[in-house]
Amino acid sequence: MKKVLLGTSALLGIGLMAGTAQASDGVKLSLGGFMKSFYGFTFDDDGQGEAGHDSNLDGVGTDGEVYFLGSVTLDNGITVGTRIELEAEDSGDQIDAAYVYFKGGFGDIRVGSQGAVADNMYMLPPSSTANFGVFSPAQIGSKLVISGFDPSPVSKPQSIAYYSPNFSGFSFGVSYVPEGGFEKQGDGVADTFHPNRDAGDINHELEAGVHYDFEGDGWGLALGGALAYSGDIEEHGDDEFFAFNTGVNLSFGGLTVGTAFTYKDQQTIVDDDDSENGDEWSVGVGLAYNVDAWTVGAGWALRNIENNTPASDFEDNVTVQRVGVTGSYAMGPGIDLDAGLFYSWASGVDAAEATSDGYDSLEFSVGSSITF
Repeated sequence: MKKVLLGTSALLGIGLMAGTAQASDGVKLSLGGFMKSFYGFTFDDDGQGEAGHDSNLDGVGTDGEVYFLGSVTLDNGITVGTRIELEAEDSGDQIDAAYVYFKGGFGDIRVGSQGAVADNMYMLPPSSTANFGVFSPAQIGSKLVISGFDPSPVSKPQSIAYYSPNFSGFSFGVSYVPEGGFEKQGDGVADTFHPNRDAGDINHELEAGVHYDFEGDGWGLALGGALAYSGDIEEHGDDEFFAFNTGVNLSFGGLTVGTAFTYKDQQTIVDDDDSENGDEWSVGVGLAYNVDAWTVGAGWALRNIENNTPASDFEDNVTVQRVGVTGSYAMGPGIDLDAGLFYSWASGVDAAEATSDGYDSLEFSVGSSITF
Protein backbone atom coordinates (compact mmCIF):
# COMPACT_ATOMS: atom_id res chain seq x y z
CA MET A 1 0.00 0.00 0.00
CA LYS A 2 1.32 3.44 -0.88
CA LYS A 3 2.44 5.65 1.95
CA VAL A 4 -0.28 8.06 3.11
CA LEU A 5 0.53 11.43 4.68
CA LEU A 6 -1.53 12.20 7.80
CA GLY A 7 -1.98 14.97 10.37
CA THR A 8 0.45 17.86 10.66
CA SER A 9 3.02 16.21 8.42
CA ALA A 10 0.49 16.28 5.57
CA LEU A 11 -0.35 19.93 6.21
CA LEU A 12 3.36 20.84 6.34
CA GLY A 13 4.03 19.01 3.08
CA ILE A 14 1.16 20.78 1.37
CA GLY A 15 2.39 24.16 2.61
CA LEU A 16 5.85 23.59 1.23
CA MET A 17 4.62 22.38 -2.14
CA ALA A 18 2.02 25.13 -2.47
CA GLY A 19 4.72 27.72 -1.81
CA THR A 20 6.50 26.77 -5.03
CA ALA A 21 3.47 25.92 -7.17
CA GLN A 22 2.04 28.36 -9.68
CA ALA A 23 -1.41 28.47 -11.30
CA SER A 24 -1.77 31.05 -14.05
CA ASP A 25 -5.52 31.62 -13.72
CA GLY A 26 -5.90 31.64 -9.94
CA VAL A 27 -9.01 30.47 -8.08
CA LYS A 28 -12.18 30.39 -10.18
CA LEU A 29 -15.66 30.82 -8.65
CA SER A 30 -18.61 28.64 -9.65
CA LEU A 31 -22.11 28.06 -8.29
CA GLY A 32 -24.12 24.97 -7.44
CA GLY A 33 -26.96 23.94 -5.20
CA PHE A 34 -30.39 22.38 -4.98
CA MET A 35 -34.04 23.24 -4.48
CA LYS A 36 -36.60 20.75 -3.21
CA SER A 37 -40.36 21.26 -3.02
CA PHE A 38 -43.01 19.03 -1.49
CA TYR A 39 -46.67 18.63 -0.57
CA GLY A 40 -48.01 16.04 1.86
CA PHE A 41 -50.84 15.14 4.21
CA THR A 42 -50.99 13.00 7.35
CA PHE A 43 -53.71 11.14 9.22
CA ASP A 44 -52.64 10.52 12.83
CA ASP A 45 -53.73 10.51 16.50
CA ASP A 46 -54.71 14.14 16.99
CA GLY A 47 -57.02 14.06 20.01
CA GLN A 48 -56.49 16.07 23.18
CA GLY A 49 -53.18 15.05 24.79
CA GLU A 50 -52.06 12.99 21.76
CA ALA A 51 -48.90 13.60 19.75
CA GLY A 52 -50.73 14.89 16.68
CA HIS A 53 -53.04 17.28 18.57
CA ASP A 54 -53.51 20.67 16.85
CA SER A 55 -51.37 19.66 13.85
CA ASN A 56 -52.55 20.66 10.39
CA LEU A 57 -53.75 17.91 8.03
CA ASP A 58 -51.47 18.92 5.14
CA GLY A 59 -48.59 21.21 4.25
CA VAL A 60 -46.37 22.65 1.50
CA GLY A 61 -42.70 23.46 1.83
CA THR A 62 -39.30 23.95 0.20
CA ASP A 63 -35.72 23.21 1.14
CA GLY A 64 -32.78 24.60 -0.77
CA GLU A 65 -29.16 25.76 -0.69
CA VAL A 66 -26.79 27.66 -2.96
CA TYR A 67 -23.15 26.55 -3.05
CA PHE A 68 -20.29 28.98 -3.72
CA LEU A 69 -17.40 26.89 -5.03
CA GLY A 70 -13.89 28.15 -5.69
CA SER A 71 -10.96 25.96 -6.73
CA VAL A 72 -7.74 25.83 -8.68
CA THR A 73 -5.40 22.96 -9.56
CA LEU A 74 -1.78 24.00 -9.07
CA ASP A 75 1.11 22.98 -11.28
CA ASN A 76 2.10 20.28 -8.79
CA GLY A 77 -1.33 18.59 -9.13
CA ILE A 78 -2.77 19.75 -5.80
CA THR A 79 -6.29 21.18 -5.94
CA VAL A 80 -6.95 24.01 -3.48
CA GLY A 81 -10.51 25.19 -2.99
CA THR A 82 -13.33 26.35 -0.78
CA ARG A 83 -17.03 25.57 -0.39
CA ILE A 84 -19.64 27.86 1.18
CA GLU A 85 -23.24 26.67 1.55
CA LEU A 86 -25.96 29.35 1.82
CA GLU A 87 -29.46 28.38 2.99
CA ALA A 88 -32.15 29.34 0.45
CA GLU A 89 -34.66 30.15 3.20
CA ASP A 90 -34.40 32.53 6.15
CA SER A 91 -32.56 30.63 8.87
CA GLY A 92 -30.74 31.23 12.13
CA ASP A 93 -28.03 29.03 10.60
CA GLN A 94 -27.90 30.97 7.31
CA ILE A 95 -24.44 29.69 6.29
CA ASP A 96 -24.78 25.93 6.54
CA ALA A 97 -21.11 25.12 5.92
CA ALA A 98 -17.90 26.93 5.00
CA TYR A 99 -14.55 25.18 4.64
CA VAL A 100 -11.33 25.05 2.61
CA TYR A 101 -9.78 21.89 1.20
CA PHE A 102 -6.48 20.59 -0.19
CA LYS A 103 -6.89 17.58 -2.47
CA GLY A 104 -4.38 15.41 -4.31
CA GLY A 105 -2.86 11.95 -4.45
CA PHE A 106 -2.49 12.05 -0.65
CA GLY A 107 -6.26 12.39 -0.17
CA ASP A 108 -8.53 15.27 0.83
CA ILE A 109 -7.93 17.55 3.85
CA ARG A 110 -10.75 19.94 4.89
CA VAL A 111 -10.70 22.69 7.52
CA GLY A 112 -13.72 24.73 8.64
CA SER A 113 -17.44 24.44 9.36
CA GLN A 114 -18.48 21.10 7.85
CA GLY A 115 -20.22 17.82 8.46
CA ALA A 116 -17.76 15.63 10.37
CA VAL A 117 -16.58 12.28 8.95
CA ALA A 118 -19.23 10.08 10.63
CA ASP A 119 -21.94 12.40 9.30
CA ASN A 120 -20.64 11.87 5.75
CA MET A 121 -19.65 8.18 5.84
CA TYR A 122 -22.35 6.35 7.81
CA MET A 123 -24.32 3.63 5.98
CA LEU A 124 -28.04 3.59 5.14
CA PRO A 125 -30.14 0.96 3.35
CA PRO A 126 -31.51 1.92 -0.09
CA SER A 127 -35.09 3.11 -0.88
CA SER A 128 -35.09 6.83 0.01
CA THR A 129 -35.68 9.59 -2.55
CA ALA A 130 -34.33 13.15 -2.43
CA ASN A 131 -37.33 14.23 -0.33
CA PHE A 132 -38.81 11.18 1.37
CA GLY A 133 -37.78 7.93 2.99
CA VAL A 134 -38.02 5.46 5.84
CA PHE A 135 -34.43 6.13 6.96
CA SER A 136 -33.45 9.63 8.11
CA PRO A 137 -36.00 11.27 5.79
CA ALA A 138 -35.51 14.85 4.69
CA GLN A 139 -39.26 15.53 4.95
CA ILE A 140 -41.71 13.64 7.13
CA GLY A 141 -45.35 13.88 8.18
CA SER A 142 -45.19 11.74 11.33
CA LYS A 143 -44.63 13.33 14.74
CA LEU A 144 -42.16 10.54 15.61
CA VAL A 145 -39.06 10.48 13.42
CA ILE A 146 -36.74 7.58 12.59
CA SER A 147 -33.56 9.66 12.41
CA GLY A 148 -31.18 7.68 14.58
CA PHE A 149 -28.85 6.19 11.94
CA ASP A 150 -26.37 9.09 11.80
CA PRO A 151 -23.85 8.43 14.62
CA SER A 152 -22.50 12.01 14.65
CA PRO A 153 -23.77 14.11 17.60
CA VAL A 154 -22.84 17.46 15.99
CA SER A 155 -23.97 19.40 12.92
CA LYS A 156 -21.46 21.30 10.76
CA PRO A 157 -19.01 22.21 13.59
CA GLN A 158 -15.61 23.84 13.09
CA SER A 159 -13.40 20.80 12.54
CA ILE A 160 -10.47 19.23 10.69
CA ALA A 161 -11.18 16.22 8.45
CA TYR A 162 -9.08 13.89 6.31
CA TYR A 163 -10.44 11.55 3.60
CA SER A 164 -8.08 8.97 2.12
CA PRO A 165 -7.68 8.02 -1.54
CA ASN A 166 -9.31 4.81 -2.72
CA PHE A 167 -7.05 1.78 -2.23
CA SER A 168 -8.49 -1.10 -4.33
CA GLY A 169 -11.99 -0.30 -3.09
CA PHE A 170 -11.02 0.68 0.48
CA SER A 171 -11.26 4.25 1.76
CA PHE A 172 -11.38 5.85 5.20
CA GLY A 173 -11.78 9.20 6.91
CA VAL A 174 -11.01 10.77 10.29
CA SER A 175 -12.01 14.11 11.81
CA TYR A 176 -11.47 16.08 15.01
CA VAL A 177 -14.03 18.48 16.53
CA PRO A 178 -12.61 20.70 19.34
CA GLU A 179 -16.00 22.19 20.36
CA GLY A 180 -19.27 20.80 19.02
CA GLY A 181 -21.23 24.01 19.62
CA PHE A 182 -18.72 26.22 17.78
CA GLU A 183 -19.92 26.46 14.17
CA LYS A 184 -19.35 30.11 13.26
CA GLN A 185 -17.66 33.23 14.56
CA GLY A 186 -19.89 34.59 17.31
CA ASP A 187 -20.58 31.17 18.88
CA GLY A 188 -18.84 32.26 22.09
CA VAL A 189 -16.22 34.98 21.76
CA ALA A 190 -16.14 36.69 18.37
CA ASP A 191 -13.09 36.38 16.13
CA THR A 192 -11.31 33.74 18.19
CA PHE A 193 -10.50 30.06 17.96
CA HIS A 194 -10.83 29.85 21.77
CA PRO A 195 -14.66 29.77 22.12
CA ASN A 196 -16.74 29.60 25.26
CA ARG A 197 -17.80 26.16 26.41
CA ASP A 198 -21.52 25.76 27.06
CA ALA A 199 -22.70 23.24 29.65
CA GLY A 200 -23.36 19.86 28.07
CA ASP A 201 -21.49 20.56 24.82
CA ILE A 202 -19.68 17.80 22.95
CA ASN A 203 -15.93 18.58 23.14
CA HIS A 204 -12.71 17.03 21.80
CA GLU A 205 -14.72 14.67 19.64
CA LEU A 206 -13.17 12.15 17.25
CA GLU A 207 -15.00 10.61 14.30
CA ALA A 208 -13.92 7.95 11.81
CA GLY A 209 -15.40 6.02 8.92
CA VAL A 210 -14.37 3.25 6.54
CA HIS A 211 -15.87 1.98 3.27
CA TYR A 212 -15.25 -0.92 0.92
CA ASP A 213 -16.84 -0.79 -2.54
CA PHE A 214 -16.59 -3.52 -5.17
CA GLU A 215 -18.03 -3.72 -8.67
CA GLY A 216 -18.23 -7.24 -10.06
CA ASP A 217 -19.70 -8.67 -13.25
CA GLY A 218 -23.35 -7.67 -12.91
CA TRP A 219 -23.24 -7.18 -9.14
CA GLY A 220 -21.76 -4.85 -6.54
CA LEU A 221 -21.00 -4.59 -2.83
CA ALA A 222 -20.89 -1.52 -0.55
CA LEU A 223 -19.75 -2.24 3.01
CA GLY A 224 -18.85 0.26 5.70
CA GLY A 225 -19.51 2.09 8.90
CA ALA A 226 -18.61 5.03 11.10
CA LEU A 227 -18.07 5.88 14.77
CA ALA A 228 -17.95 8.96 17.00
CA TYR A 229 -16.46 9.37 20.47
CA SER A 230 -16.28 12.29 22.89
CA GLY A 231 -15.04 12.10 26.49
CA ASP A 232 -14.99 14.62 29.32
CA ILE A 233 -11.25 15.11 28.72
CA GLU A 234 -10.86 18.41 30.57
CA GLU A 235 -13.19 17.27 33.39
CA HIS A 236 -15.49 20.26 33.13
CA GLY A 237 -18.73 18.29 33.34
CA ASP A 238 -19.16 17.95 29.56
CA ASP A 239 -21.28 15.25 27.95
CA GLU A 240 -19.62 11.96 27.06
CA PHE A 241 -20.77 10.29 23.86
CA PHE A 242 -20.12 7.08 21.92
CA ALA A 243 -21.87 5.84 18.79
CA PHE A 244 -21.19 3.52 15.88
CA ASN A 245 -22.91 2.58 12.63
CA THR A 246 -22.43 -0.29 10.22
CA GLY A 247 -24.21 -1.48 7.10
CA VAL A 248 -24.02 -3.38 3.84
CA ASN A 249 -25.71 -2.91 0.46
CA LEU A 250 -25.73 -5.46 -2.38
CA SER A 251 -26.68 -4.68 -5.97
CA PHE A 252 -27.70 -7.07 -8.73
CA GLY A 253 -28.39 -5.26 -11.97
CA GLY A 254 -31.08 -2.68 -11.20
CA LEU A 255 -31.90 -4.15 -7.77
CA THR A 256 -30.18 -2.98 -4.56
CA VAL A 257 -30.88 -4.46 -1.10
CA GLY A 258 -29.28 -3.56 2.21
CA THR A 259 -29.37 -3.21 5.97
CA ALA A 260 -27.85 -0.88 8.58
CA PHE A 261 -27.53 -0.68 12.37
CA THR A 262 -26.58 2.20 14.70
CA TYR A 263 -26.00 2.29 18.47
CA LYS A 264 -25.67 5.46 20.59
CA ASP A 265 -24.69 5.91 24.25
CA GLN A 266 -24.73 9.42 25.72
CA GLN A 267 -23.76 10.17 29.33
CA THR A 268 -24.84 13.53 30.71
CA ILE A 269 -22.62 14.73 33.56
CA VAL A 270 -24.54 15.99 36.60
CA ASP A 271 -22.72 17.86 39.41
CA ASP A 272 -19.37 16.80 37.89
CA ASP A 273 -19.61 13.22 39.11
CA ASP A 274 -23.13 11.81 38.73
CA SER A 275 -24.47 10.89 35.30
CA GLU A 276 -27.65 9.99 33.45
CA ASN A 277 -27.51 7.76 30.39
CA GLY A 278 -29.45 7.98 27.15
CA ASP A 279 -29.09 4.80 25.11
CA GLU A 280 -30.69 4.06 21.76
CA TRP A 281 -30.29 1.83 18.75
CA SER A 282 -31.75 1.79 15.25
CA VAL A 283 -31.98 -0.96 12.64
CA GLY A 284 -33.42 -0.98 9.14
CA VAL A 285 -33.68 -2.93 5.90
CA GLY A 286 -34.57 -1.65 2.45
CA LEU A 287 -34.53 -2.21 -1.28
CA ALA A 288 -34.63 -0.14 -4.45
CA TYR A 289 -35.19 -1.16 -8.06
CA ASN A 290 -34.24 1.03 -11.03
CA VAL A 291 -35.55 0.72 -14.59
CA ASP A 292 -34.58 3.49 -17.01
CA ALA A 293 -35.81 6.78 -15.46
CA TRP A 294 -37.92 5.06 -12.77
CA THR A 295 -36.80 3.95 -9.29
CA VAL A 296 -39.08 2.33 -6.72
CA GLY A 297 -38.17 1.39 -3.16
CA ALA A 298 -39.46 -0.05 0.10
CA GLY A 299 -38.12 -0.23 3.64
CA TRP A 300 -38.67 -0.83 7.36
CA ALA A 301 -36.88 0.82 10.29
CA LEU A 302 -37.02 0.56 14.09
CA ARG A 303 -35.67 3.03 16.66
CA ASN A 304 -35.49 1.94 20.30
CA ILE A 305 -34.77 4.56 22.99
CA GLU A 306 -34.11 3.73 26.65
CA ASN A 307 -33.51 5.87 29.77
CA ASN A 308 -33.99 8.88 27.57
CA THR A 309 -32.77 11.99 29.42
CA PRO A 310 -30.68 13.56 26.57
CA ALA A 311 -33.10 12.74 23.71
CA SER A 312 -35.94 14.94 24.90
CA ASP A 313 -38.16 14.53 21.82
CA PHE A 314 -39.32 11.13 23.11
CA GLU A 315 -40.45 9.75 26.47
CA ASP A 316 -38.39 7.04 28.19
CA ASN A 317 -38.27 3.50 26.80
CA VAL A 318 -40.15 3.90 23.55
CA THR A 319 -39.92 1.93 20.31
CA VAL A 320 -40.83 3.65 17.05
CA GLN A 321 -41.26 1.72 13.80
CA ARG A 322 -41.81 2.94 10.25
CA VAL A 323 -42.55 1.22 6.94
CA GLY A 324 -42.98 2.79 3.55
CA VAL A 325 -42.72 2.70 -0.22
CA THR A 326 -41.15 5.37 -2.45
CA GLY A 327 -40.97 6.18 -6.13
CA SER A 328 -39.02 8.66 -8.22
CA TYR A 329 -38.89 9.65 -11.88
CA ALA A 330 -35.92 11.40 -13.52
CA MET A 331 -37.46 14.01 -15.83
CA GLY A 332 -34.03 15.14 -17.00
CA PRO A 333 -30.48 15.75 -15.75
CA GLY A 334 -30.77 17.03 -12.18
CA ILE A 335 -34.61 17.10 -12.23
CA ASP A 336 -36.52 14.43 -10.27
CA LEU A 337 -40.13 13.93 -9.21
CA ASP A 338 -40.74 11.72 -6.15
CA ALA A 339 -43.46 10.40 -3.86
CA GLY A 340 -43.80 8.33 -0.69
CA LEU A 341 -46.42 6.46 1.35
CA PHE A 342 -45.52 5.69 5.00
CA TYR A 343 -46.99 4.23 8.17
CA SER A 344 -45.37 4.90 11.59
CA TRP A 345 -46.26 3.67 15.06
CA ALA A 346 -44.92 3.77 18.64
CA SER A 347 -45.15 1.30 21.53
CA GLY A 348 -43.63 0.37 24.87
CA VAL A 349 -43.78 3.75 26.59
CA ASP A 350 -43.48 3.59 30.40
CA ALA A 351 -45.89 6.39 31.22
CA ALA A 352 -49.48 5.67 30.21
CA GLU A 353 -50.17 9.39 29.79
CA ALA A 354 -47.20 9.94 27.44
CA THR A 355 -48.24 11.65 24.21
CA SER A 356 -46.38 9.08 22.06
CA ASP A 357 -47.99 6.06 23.78
CA GLY A 358 -49.72 4.08 21.03
CA TYR A 359 -49.28 6.88 18.49
CA ASP A 360 -49.58 5.98 14.80
CA SER A 361 -49.73 7.93 11.55
CA LEU A 362 -50.36 7.39 7.84
CA GLU A 363 -48.82 9.90 5.43
CA PHE A 364 -48.61 10.50 1.68
CA SER A 365 -46.37 13.06 0.01
CA VAL A 366 -45.20 14.18 -3.43
CA GLY A 367 -42.31 16.45 -4.37
CA SER A 368 -39.59 17.52 -6.74
CA SER A 369 -35.82 17.95 -6.54
CA ILE A 370 -33.71 20.19 -8.77
CA THR A 371 -29.92 20.22 -8.54
CA PHE A 372 -27.68 22.68 -10.36
